[in-house]
Amino acid sequence: MKLNTHVWGDHSAARSAVLIHGVTSNAASWVRVGPALAAAGYYVVAPELRGHGASPRAAGQYALDLMVGDLSESVPVAPTLLIGHSFGGVMAILAIKQGLLRPRFLALEDPVLHFADKDTPARLLKHDELNYPRDREAILRANPKWLPIDAEGKVESLGSVDWEHMRQIFAENAPWDLRADLREVAQFVPTRLILPEESFYVPPTDAAAIASDLGARAVVHVPGTNHSIHRDDLEAFLVILRDLTGEAGAPLD
Repeated sequence: MKLNTHVWGDHSAARSAVLIHGVTSNAASWVRVGPALAAAGYYVVAPELRGHGASPRAAGQYALDLMVGDLSESVPVAPTLLIGHSFGGVMAILAIKQGLLRPRFLALEDPVLHFADKDTPARLLKHDELNYPRDREAILRANPKWLPIDAEGKVESLGSVDWEHMRQIFAENAPWDLRADLREVAQFVPTRLILPEESFYVPPTDAAAIASDLGARAVVHVPGTNHSIHRDDLEAFLVILRDLTGEAGAPLD
């Protein structure tokens, strides 16, 4: 399936970046990251996963393999940098494992590495459906470090959500466990696990085990942030990307 994409930067740029959003979100999640990477010389592509944003809906057709397969039809298959946020981290790991995307560097932002059952993702989605604020001011109150443009993008994404489709994506694909897959991918793709101060999806025991296996620099906690690190502290997020790609002298802001 061909996905809707948002792009920033020059298509002929020597470097490219693919940014994959999380469940219930869309490409507007990257409204500040995309331009920052483009200003640093990247051609940036942010796909909207099937069932999200302006991409096609596909009731009953949300198996992980189908969703991952969409990426190879819609984004550069060998980007310099691949970023996956939350459920987008699931997509990124699986795309590399299946040989569909071949990034030079991988950044996983608070990825959903492990669900032991279907009940947990179903409960998380139901909570958001019933409780997540739907207007800009309420979203900013709930996320005081976000900018108005971030909140506006969240309002847009939630306005297009079909919650039954989200359940098919997030809950019906569970359980999954990508912790071993992450370790395997990181053996040949330099990887950063970018985590908030306290992560629900990557608890301390998992983070410590991954750092032990992959090296302390592979796991970075960003103080004072929550699940959307790139919205809470864009500067810190970009510094981590610079460190990952070895471009300490190249501005990303």
